[in-house]
Amino acid sequence: MTHPSFRPLLVTAAALVALTTSSARAQTPPPAVHITPGEIATLLESGIVKSAIDQPIKSVDVHGGLTVVAMLHRDKAEAGSLIHDRATETYYILHGSGTFVSGGTLGGTPKPTDLTRLGAGPSLMGERQGGESRRVGPGDIIIIPAGTAHGFSVLDSPVSYLVFRFDPGK
Repeated sequence: MTHPSFRPLLVTAAALVALTTSSARAQTPPPAVHITPGEIATLLESGIVKSAIDQPIKSVDVHGGLTVVAMLHRDKAEAGSLIHDRATETYYILHGSGTFVSGGTLGGTPKPTDLTRLGAGPSLMGERQGGESRRVGPGDIIIIPAGTAHGFSVLDSPVSYLVFRFDPGK
């Protein structure tokens, strides 16, 4: 049995849920975004020629934020690490291998950088301190929660990977 003092609150909450649900149903969701293997291959080839490291492929506003798919290609390891304030990233390694470090902290004075144009939002770059090292290669998937320092400390060969970013702050 509900305490009498909670009844107005429950009625208000029920009305709010009904209103939110009906307005959400009234909006038509966007169509699915499709990326073909050909688009990925073309972007990777052009990125290698241009020495582009991070190239957004497609992005879409979704419930709760912005999601972006990008192609990354690295010819050399990263000197430091990067932390995204809000964006969570998932890497899917296509080609190449190396050592990926995540966790730990940024030493010295981390440098703020705005990676909004890449879908990664406000970020910090700095000297890698600590963290966990793992060997990665084709087929590996790495999930990097927002706020986690990360970067490739060693590359055995150039590495190409898809990055799926979600930024709830967009």
